[in-house]
Amino acid sequence: MPRKYGTTVYVRSKWPLMLRIKGTVILSIWWQVIAIGIFSTAVFFIHKYTDWKMNYSLSLVSVMGMVVSLLLVFRTNTAYDRYWEGRRLWSQMTLSIRNLTRVIWVCVSETETRDVLEKKSCINLLVAFAFATKHYLREEYGYEYEDMVDLLTHIPKYSLPTSTQPMDWRTDIPTPLGTLQQQGGQTSHLSEKSQQRQGVKISGVSTVGQAETRHRRQQSKRRALAFDFLTPTNIPVELSYYIGSYIKSCSTKQKVDPGTLTVMNNSLVSMIDCLTGFERILRTPIPLAYSIHLHHATWIYLLALPFQLVQNQGELMIPSVMLAAFTLLGILGIGYEIENPFNDDYNDLPLDDFCKVIQAEVDSMVMNRAPVPSDWVFSENNYPLANSRLSAKELSELSLEEVHRILEAEGRPTVHYSRNEEGNIHEEAIQNLNVQDGSGNTNVPSIVLEVPTAAPVNNPPPK
Repeated sequence: MPRKYGTTVYVRSKWPLMLRIKGTVILSIWWQVIAIGIFSTAVFFIHKYTDWKMNYSLSLVSVMGMVVSLLLVFRTNTAYDRYWEGRRLWSQMTLSIRNLTRVIWVCVSETETRDVLEKKSCINLLVAFAFATKHYLREEYGYEYEDMVDLLTHIPKYSLPTSTQPMDWRTDIPTPLGTLQQQGGQTSHLSEKSQQRQGVKISGVSTVGQAETRHRRQQSKRRALAFDFLTPTNIPVELSYYIGSYIKSCSTKQKVDPGTLTVMNNSLVSMIDCLTGFERILRTPIPLAYSIHLHHATWIYLLALPFQLVQNQGELMIPSVMLAAFTLLGILGIGYEIENPFNDDYNDLPLDDFCKVIQAEVDSMVMNRAPVPSDWVFSENNYPLANSRLSAKELSELSLEEVHRILEAEGRPTVHYSRNEEGNIHEEAIQNLNVQDGSGNTNVPSIVLEVPTAAPVNNPPPK
């Protein structure tokens, strides 16, 4: 079920979680639960109205239940690990985009209008990188999506191959690879015939061994061709080349210092690292044999459960088995749904929201020119000293010795010592260390330390 307008499932609702349908797997497993209920009903009627009495032992329930529970726990944990890994990688990519945007906008020097336009264009590519990654992970290949088409109108289309989809023989290049495939097949066929004419052994290998080798190669070639698919474009990788070219341009023009250049390159490397991690999650599903065996074990347990419970529970066996089916099939469905966290289902990662957050942050950052310390430090509203009523602008007019004297005064506050003695009025020993600043005001606060008088100790009389 797709997420509406890219919002998450954790929204306010008048219904409690117990009664909610959206965000659950009920809509995908309800027909399986009903099928189990119909099967259980048939078992009950056969047991009650026929001579076939199903008086079986309950040992199978305990053994199969324990095995199925362990398999489902492992399946759910594995799926959630993939979900959490996807979220961690996206956070890392967001961090890299933020750092690279900050460094480009603040640390790259500006000497002419061209520099500002280059900085803004590169930052736009960083936002487009996030949107392109989202579409790439959802297997939505193309440049014309609404959220990033305006950011990529000036980018040439390379159509690089992707690692999330198999490759295919391209038909948009001068020499079709399909023709090369046919030529390769003819060449291999001719070479086989020539080898058959030559004789029995070549380099110590018999013709039988050569035939087996050729057969294995043909099979491997067929398996490789089985994965050939129309090659879509990998837009995030394309954008990384353009971002890298801008970083190289900054280094050539000496717009940044070596340390800043290292930070920029490291951020770009981190973005590509996150993209590769996304591909690892997307292209490495749970092994098929494990998934099939888990489904087999779950269904065998649910189909055997009515035979075990019908003798003791009677007609109550039907809702009991349906409840067990709802629980086990629900866990199985949850693991299957969150195995790929990049789709647009309710329980998948809200990539649309993540991309919008990145775009909003970047837009607000570049809305104004890069901050200059002189603009915000020496402001009339900036009071850098906690105990001084002078603003930074007023303090800048003082000498260096006067400012340091005020700073030293903040570290030497006035301390009042007060001791309460029984039978006497409070006597205070006051030590005033009043240090005045340049304006003549006393800015050092007083700290009162009350030392309680120890209670008299009644010593026991000596024996």
